[in-house]
Amino acid sequence: MEVVFLSSEVVPFAKTGGLADVGRALPDALAAAGIKVNVFMPLYGVVESKKAGIKKIKKLSLRFGGRTYAYEVCGKEEKGVNFYFIKQKIFFDREGIYGSLSGDYPDNASRFIFFQKAVLHSLKSLKIKADVIHLNDWQTALVPKFLSNGQSRVPTVLTVHNLAYQGEYDAKSAKYAGLKKSEMLYGSRFNSLAYGISGATAVTTVSPTYAKEMKTKKFGCGLEYFLKKRGPYFKGILNGLDYGLWNPSSDKAIAASYSATSPEGKEKCKKALQKEMGLPQTDAMLVSFVGRLAMQKGMDIMVPALQRLISGKIQFVMLGTGDVHYHRVLSVLAKRFPKNFALRLDFDDDMAHRIYAGSDLFLMPSQYEPCGLGQMIAFSYGAVPVVNKVGGLMDTVSEYSLHRKTGTGFLLEDYSSAALEKALRKAMGIYGKRSRFRELSARCMRQRFSWQKSALKYIRLYNKLIDESGAPPLRPLRKP
Repeated sequence: MEVVFLSSEVVPFAKTGGLADVGRALPDALAAAGIKVNVFMPLYGVVESKKAGIKKIKKLSLRFGGRTYAYEVCGKEEKGVNFYFIKQKIFFDREGIYGSLSGDYPDNASRFIFFQKAVLHSLKSLKIKADVIHLNDWQTALVPKFLSNGQSRVPTVLTVHNLAYQGEYDAKSAKYAGLKKSEMLYGSRFNSLAYGISGATAVTTVSPTYAKEMKTKKFGCGLEYFLKKRGPYFKGILNGLDYGLWNPSSDKAIAASYSATSPEGKEKCKKALQKEMGLPQTDAMLVSFVGRLAMQKGMDIMVPALQRLISGKIQFVMLGTGDVHYHRVLSVLAKRFPKNFALRLDFDDDMAHRIYAGSDLFLMPSQYEPCGLGQMIAFSYGAVPVVNKVGGLMDTVSEYSLHRKTGTGFLLEDYSSAALEKALRKAMGIYGKRSRFRELSARCMRQRFSWQKSALKYIRLYNKLIDESGAPPLRPLRKP
């Protein structure tokens, strides 16, 4: 079996979020299972091609939007995966991936339509005959439309990593995709994701619970109709975690190595983190947050809860960037409580490792969370997660019971600062029973979310779609 995998970002070449991690980890796991995988990504200006060992393969040209554009296919092979890059100066040689500090690039619709068309054009030139084409998010969601124009019956799988990002633009952008007004699907707007969800052979998302949520008005972001209509051809497959990167027994970025069976090094990591962040090296419960400082991540309930809880018995460490409002609010807290609250308005990957390793608890009270990697990483490092009952958080974290000695974390009863405060106070009570808390931390470290398991589920889906590929192509849905 040969799979072509399209993603707008892939670690380590370009990353803004979890999509990039999946764009690398899933192809690696598929290749390890014996699948031939070809990954395509735009070659952005931020990619250090020489350092990454990316080499030119072929020069091509493509008629697009009434003009002919020259582009290059570049590539490299790593761990049995072929990585290909579409190099086109006008569209991709920029400092950002999707935009700059001023906002998204206004021509993102045409940029990623060009990318998709260039990939399909390159497949023919490179003589790659895909059995399945696996697409990711709105930046690649029009491939089923382009394939249907050529009457191709190659099965397509579209994975939706975050339904809130849909690639919705005014109708003028549709001309680059060759769509007529009658094919808009979503009123008068051009919605890339709506077209992909209706046209792909199968649609997946990154956790079973998020798949259920996406079909509701609350979480469906206006596309719930399209998802409901996909029936058995829409499912959730939980993401995995790369334990080669996130493992306290082999992590070179942390102060001491440790594991579930030999946890002694975790206390050293905590002391080292307290020192690095300027906090007193006490036995106070250390609670951390690593991520975007945004409302979606629960900042609106986190800030008031933290303000009420700050004391000598608890310390908070936060790492991330996001909304300027939360930068200001959190900076005030850090100045007001320097012995209990440490803030870094930055993203430093090595520091993130040290924070996970040195934390007793990890906060993730998201409004919605398609899958979430933070709670999986926290598990690996023995930091007990405190999460909201949504999406992938529900699929990975279970409520701790002191009497039954079961569960792996603390879940909010509802999305509110009061519920978060209650969950943290419960955690503080368990933390006071040190032997019980150590057992809980060790149980967290024993949790495993394997990409190999997820890859096998995708392989079963691929095989099913290949077996059915002789059927007539799907007719796109329209919103009633």
